[in-house]
Amino acid sequence: MRHGRLAGRLTMALAIAAWLIATTISAAAGAEPTIDVGFEGVYRTGSWTPLVFSDPSTRPAMVWVEDPDGQPVGYPPVDDPTGGGTRFRVRFGRPTGEVVIDDGSLGRVTRRLPPPLESTERVLLVVGELPSAERAARLLQKEDGARIRVVTVNPAKLGASGLDYDGADVVVVCGTALSGPMPVAGAIEGLDAWVRRGGRLVFLAGASLQAESIREGPAGAWIPGPTGQAGGVARLVPLRRSAAVETYSKAGRPLDRGALVGLEVPLLEETDRLDGVIEAWEGTSPSDLPLVVRRARGFGTVTWIGLDLDQPPFRGWQGTDSLLVQLLGGRVEKAGRAGEVNRRSLDLGGQLRMAVDRFDGVRAVPFEVVAGLSLLYIVCLFPLEWWIVSRGRRPSLAWLTLPAVVVAFTALSGWTAGRWKGRQCRAQRAVVVDVDLTGSEVRGSSYLGIWSPENEVINVGMSPSSPLVGQRREGAVSWFGGNGRGMGAVDSATSHPSLATAPYRTDAAADRLDGVSVAASSSRLFEAEWMAPMVSPVVASTLRRDAQGTITGVLESRLPFPLEQCALFHAGWYYDIGTFLPGGRFDPDIGKGPRTLAAALTHSGTVYDRTQTERWRLDETDIGRILEVAGFHAAAGGDAYTALEAGRLERIDLSALLPIDRAVLVGRGPVATVWSYGSDADSGGQGVTDATASGAGAMWRIVIPLEKFPVEARSP
Repeated sequence: MRHGRLAGRLTMALAIAAWLIATTISAAAGAEPTIDVGFEGVYRTGSWTPLVFSDPSTRPAMVWVEDPDGQPVGYPPVDDPTGGGTRFRVRFGRPTGEVVIDDGSLGRVTRRLPPPLESTERVLLVVGELPSAERAARLLQKEDGARIRVVTVNPAKLGASGLDYDGADVVVVCGTALSGPMPVAGAIEGLDAWVRRGGRLVFLAGASLQAESIREGPAGAWIPGPTGQAGGVARLVPLRRSAAVETYSKAGRPLDRGALVGLEVPLLEETDRLDGVIEAWEGTSPSDLPLVVRRARGFGTVTWIGLDLDQPPFRGWQGTDSLLVQLLGGRVEKAGRAGEVNRRSLDLGGQLRMAVDRFDGVRAVPFEVVAGLSLLYIVCLFPLEWWIVSRGRRPSLAWLTLPAVVVAFTALSGWTAGRWKGRQCRAQRAVVVDVDLTGSEVRGSSYLGIWSPENEVINVGMSPSSPLVGQRREGAVSWFGGNGRGMGAVDSATSHPSLATAPYRTDAAADRLDGVSVAASSSRLFEAEWMAPMVSPVVASTLRRDAQGTITGVLESRLPFPLEQCALFHAGWYYDIGTFLPGGRFDPDIGKGPRTLAAALTHSGTVYDRTQTERWRLDETDIGRILEVAGFHAAAGGDAYTALEAGRLERIDLSALLPIDRAVLVGRGPVATVWSYGSDADSGGQGVTDATASGAGAMWRIVIPLEKFPVEARSP
């Protein structure tokens, strides 16, 4: 009996100990750090994504995320002036949603996040509360059922870097969300940097503009004003009629007459000198009371409407849905080859990736050679060796002949590969340099492919290299992957097979990748973007738009180098310049005149009174041609012409700037981005530059503001 009681007590003690251990483990598991990823948990593969550890007691030293090849990439923490935790900025190259957290001392822990959106999905980010955004998304639904994803966020949780918004295609900001007491200056600075990098922003700010936090803060740059100057609000005035808003929105139901009682809208200062295009107004002329102004901001656009659509009476008006659709650019009518588009396969970004992955002097071994060597190996392995061994009646000779055959054919295979693929490291690059005269900023977008004949571990870095630019402000170097579900793409269910599986990492400034493994006879692709101030003027312009919509004035080059194959784009017109020499002048009124921009971009011509358009080749490998079409994809007809979406290259499309008082000078010039790559042993660890990389220079694009030209008053 005593032994039975002792056994029972021992069993109970063990049970209590097991419960305590389980409770401790559960508590430890429950104490895992909270990770805020993307926008309220919504993020996209292939895009830069913020990761925030909100627990101040948890400060990881590094986080690791897979690239499209399945290799872990380490990202250190970044500076976060907004506070609120430890912030990282990563790119998910695979749809697994896994993050490895490295605390720097106790090892690594794997966390699984909510699954990401596919890279081909579009995201509409709403700052504030706007119920009509979901309904507008349904109106913008494409023929194949694809709909833009609407994500509503609190501005207090947004980052202060433009890269934090890389996962958004369009951002809608409600002025009422910025007029409260919350500190959102850092988030607005980040949004403004994203717009200047090429983003699209819609600013809904009517009576909320009377808030000093908006007018005097970073959002004040979104208020329409003269070219290169901040806008201002003279006063609030009553809106007496709704006809202009109803006509612009193409609403099926008008506003109630009593809805406008007490409604006031801002009257902007210097309305006769506003930069951009006034799309809707109240009065007899656009300058009387502008209501909708679309203008350029850096390489992006800001569309301002002087109405708080998240407030009554517009919050419950059915026409707000179609009004928001117009602010977002309207519905695009599909035509031509648009029905052939498969946004989950190849796009223009993937096409550029394949073009960069082609190297001079590196060719695939012909099939005939591979088949011949295989047959010869089989013959030598069995009939020839059997004949040699049987003829000498010495089977032990096989211990010598078999290794000799294997060694001989291994050497022959290596020589054959070197004969066609070469023995030197090769590089290919594609570079776009954009200059904004209004904001005195320069943006560089560069893509690099490296082919190595041997197993290598290299370091890859990037920096601006033009005397026209100052110190780099913001940018990042990363892997270059394709969108969609194809082989090596970021949405593929399985990673691309690679012999190089070692992890690598980026530095805190995000301008360098260290320890990148490259397998023998294979390539690695990288992309980089940077922003920097312009230190000296590049052109002098007196260009302005005349009453016919064409350009008049004079353009003078102040570049220290010539621009080859130069042309001037504006609205729907193309002006051929040729070679634009330093100090040269161009007058649009002299010469044969402009031609249609779409015809020039699509290489259309007239044959026997019929227009023939050069069909876009899905196997196009000319880097210059791909960048030309991607840089003005919408102006060329979009996916109706190419049957491809822009993908990752949509951010370099300047088509939206052409109809809003901007002209773009396009030409071929020197490369303004220098890549460095090599092992630590090369040049004392500094690597070698890409001076020998192949590529036909860079595509330069200079965004030129047009002087205002008075036009006759139009009726709204």
